[in-house]
This record gives sequence, structure tokens and C-alpha cells, in this order.
Amino acid sequence: MATTPDEKLGIGIDLAVVDAGMTDLRHAFLLATPLALGFIGLSAWFLSGRALSPIRRLTAAMASVTAKALDQRIALGQEDQEFRQLIQVFNGMLARLERSFLQASRFSADAAHELKTPLAILQGQIERAIAQSEASSPAQVCLTGILDEIQRLSTIARKLLLLSLADAGRLRLHLTGLDLSQVLEELLEDAQMLAPVLDVSGAITPGLRVNADAELLRQVLHNLLSNAIKYNSPNGWIRIAAVRQGGFIEVSIANSSPGILATDRDRIFERFYRADSARNRQIDGVGLGLSLSREIARAHGGDLRLVEAGEGAARFLVWLPARLQICNP
Repeated sequence: MATTPDEKLGIGIDLAVVDAGMTDLRHAFLLATPLALGFIGLSAWFLSGRALSPIRRLTAAMASVTAKALDQRIALGQEDQEFRQLIQVFNGMLARLERSFLQASRFSADAAHELKTPLAILQGQIERAIAQSEASSPAQVCLTGILDEIQRLSTIARKLLLLSLADAGRLRLHLTGLDLSQVLEELLEDAQMLAPVLDVSGAITPGLRVNADAELLRQVLHNLLSNAIKYNSPNGWIRIAAVRQGGFIEVSIANSSPGILATDRDRIFERFYRADSARNRQIDGVGLGLSLSREIARAHGGDLRLVEAGEGAARFLVWLPARLQICNP
């Protein structure tokens, strides 16, 4: 209210109208705030997604890098200069790794290949000299020992060649239909013949068939059997089993064993690695058999693993697709 000597001015306000206006304003504010926050959140998500897109691509590329996929590169887009530099450095690193890996792989393959001929010649000459020498003479015994070492070198060279081909993705498989059950029955007979002091038994489902390279697959199985015999316990046992599990065939070769240390279990498939119990010179081997066997199994679309078998036992499992379709490169 305003007053003067002659007049009085009064202004009245309807509080109900004010309350209604404030209520409308509060409702509008409550409605607009979530929408504004949602818009801000979506905008921030979109902008951050665009900003982090190069990092996601780089992370995915790093995660997919393997020895057989070093030829991939990340394409440059509209990234910031800092991201462009990071991608260029990563691509350069992959190029250097690929070049070094190919050189090492090529060297291994070439060296193994070049060793085959002279070793074969040496083996033939020594076998002829053994045949011409007097039976059980010191010379024949010495030559026989040399022949054993040459055959050992030939085996190492052949394994190195196969591993280098597998590393380069050029391990060729000559696939044929194979009765795996029959192959395992033959393996069981071999085990009984090679280790008559061991308790050898089998549980092999009949009619198991795969498409496989028969020679390479037999090499895997014979390597596992050889290990089961060499690293067995005195008067121990060997169990060979095979069963179909879904689309895969599971082959198990288990044996009694003094045990495998946890540190050895983690490294048993590394090349040239031999557990402490296997470093005895009287036990033949150089630590390439399991590594090569796993590469062969994986080339067939399967795998080879050391699995838990309880105390006093060792067990290897080979998985192979029951119906395998692989095209040779």
C-alpha cells in the first residue's frame, strides 16, 4: 500500500494465482531437468565415444595380435594428431615384429630343410659301415652310437621344420577319412608291446571317425604314448580312452606318474622346455614333441591339453572335430 497526503493506493494480489504459477513453474522445472540431463548425458556419451574410438580400435587390434596375424594394420582416419601418431607407432611396431618373426621362421625352416640331406647321407654311410664291420666289435658299437645321434638330429630337424611351418600358417594337412578307433586300438597294442611291465588298458568307443592327416595325427598319438611310457612310475599303468562329446572326439592318454610340478605344468608345452624329471640324458627327447603335437592338433581344428588327473597321475586330452572340413592353403 502506498499513501500520499491526498490519496491512498492499494494493490492486492491473489495468492492462489501466485501459488498456481509457482506450481506450474516447479512442474516445468521438474520435467525439464531430467530431459536436459538426459540430453547432456547422451551428448557426452556420443562425444566421448567419438574421442575414444581410436583407442578402442587400437585396443582391439592389440588383443587380436598373434604370431599368425602380424600382417594386420590399423587404418588412419580423422583422429587427432596425437592418436594418429600413436597408431603410426603401433603399425610400425607390428611391421618390425612381422619382419623379425618371418626372418626367424624362415631361418628355422631353411636350416631344418638344409640339414635333411647331409643327415640322410651320413645315416646311410654309417649304416653301411655298421653292416661291413665285425659284429659286436668296438667299432660297430661306436658307429651304432653315432647312428643313434644322427637319427636324433634328424628327428629334431624334422620337428623344427614342422613347427616353423605351423608358425607361418603353412602347415599343410593331407586330409583323409580316418577310423580313429582303429588307430587307437593299434596304439593300445603298441603300448602293450613296448611296455610289457606296465598295466595297459583301453576304453575306446568303436566307429569314431575324423578327417585328418593320418601321418601327423599318428605322430601326435605316438608322442603322447612315448611320454606315458618314459615318464611312468615303476610297475605303473597306462589308460587310453576315446569318446565322442558333441561335435568333438575326446582322446585321453593317462599314466601313473610321480607327479608334475605346478611350475612345469605351466611351461610343459614350451619349446625345448623339459621338466626336471625329464632332464636325465637317459630319457630321450629335446622338449619339442608336446609343442609340435599341440600345433598339429590345433591345425586340425582341435587342441591338446594337460588336465588334472589326481595325485600320482598325468593325463593329456586331445580334442578333434568329429566331422572336420579344412581346406589346405
